[in-house]
Amino acid sequence: TRLKLTWLANDGSIAQTTRTFRTMVAITVGWISLRLILNIVQAQNAPLDENGQPTDAYLYYVGTSWALSVIFIIFIVGVVAKTRQRIRQTYGIPEQSCGGCEDCCCAYWCTCCTISQMARHTADYETYAGQCCSDTGLPPHAPALDAWMSPHAHS
Repeated sequence: TRLKLTWLANDGSIAQTTRTFRTMVAITVGWISLRLILNIVQAQNAPLDENGQPTDAYLYYVGTSWALSVIFIIFIVGVVAKTRQRIRQTYGIPEQSCGGCEDCCCAYWCTCCTISQMARHTADYETYAGQCCSDTGLPPHAPALDAWMSPHAHS
């Protein structure tokens, strides 16, 4: 990754950090697949018994699906918050609000905006177009940014 972070947003070796994108894709595809399988199985079971009460099977599949979603959301918010905190520390960006919880609040309340903000801060998209499915999100010929300078300071 651009920041040399593992899939848990920790420092890592080159071997560990080059697998970050693929690991996150595998986790996301695994979560989507499990949810899809649970939804298919759930749809094949009657939601109510003869007394009009939810069946145990229905409650099991709904509960499991809900639990997987909560775990996935907590994981994503945690990784985004930790990565944002790392970027702020690396670039010397102070928190603006939320008394020590800014990274977590931003990651929870507006995950997509936070990810976009981090991407813009760690790449010069005016010079190098983003590239899907690459290890860094940039073309292979794009130079690594100086970890202590904003990409906009290079202009």
